[in-house]
Amino acid sequence: MSSPVASIEHHAERNIQKWIYAGKTQKSLDRSTSNKHVGPYLAISRETGACGSEIAKIVAERLQWDLLDNEIVDYMEQHYGTPRCLIQRVDERHESWLSMMITSQIGGLGFSESAYTHRVAKLLLLAASHGDVVIVGRGARFILPRQGGLSVRLVAPIEYRIQQVMDQRRLDKKQARVYIVRTDHERNAYIKDHFNVDASDPHLYDFVLNIGDLSVDEAADTLIQFVDQWKSRRHE
Repeated sequence: MSSPVASIEHHAERNIQKWIYAGKTQKSLDRSTSNKHVGPYLAISRETGACGSEIAKIVAERLQWDLLDNEIVDYMEQHYGTPRCLIQRVDERHESWLSMMITSQIGGLGFSESAYTHRVAKLLLLAASHGDVVIVGRGARFILPRQGGLSVRLVAPIEYRIQQVMDQRRLDKKQARVYIVRTDHERNAYIKDHFNVDASDPHLYDFVLNIGDLSVDEAADTLIQFVDQWKSRRHE
């Protein structure tokens, strides 16, 4: 029998299958409410244009940890058979009730923003139960047991973020600003709706890093030092 994630790019397939077959079955995850077997993990929240994915990738590579970022979309597409365009429509976005009804009708019974969030939560718990994983976005800070890992927020001045979006998406300055405002609003509305918190509140995180004057390598090194210090304290 072929794997439901057979067509996911190789590294994502390897990681997700490892979590599934590491003795952490979904049934036991759903049944268990214990926090003691979760982690270590690093949950990264980010402002749009603050290089969250790039920094997360470097951190994961240097720590030799797994990475869970856009692989979530790949997995949901393959595992549930939902069109990728619909998954991206609700990924870290809050939709109006009318939009959700339309999405559910097109995507099939049971597919909605709430259903997607529930499925993502299961995948995050699966990954965190295996441990040694860097997770980008998707409300991981508000889903995973806090004592099992660290949560960080990456921020940067608006002009820095505009430049990053202009370079990455080949937009002009006005378009980049609009993209940032819209994406930040969608992510914040998603977190507010599902977890009833303000994602921009610095008190929610273990560490907030302004990367405006740092290279992505320097930012990654700072996060790695933070993780290493946390791991040392954890084993004292």
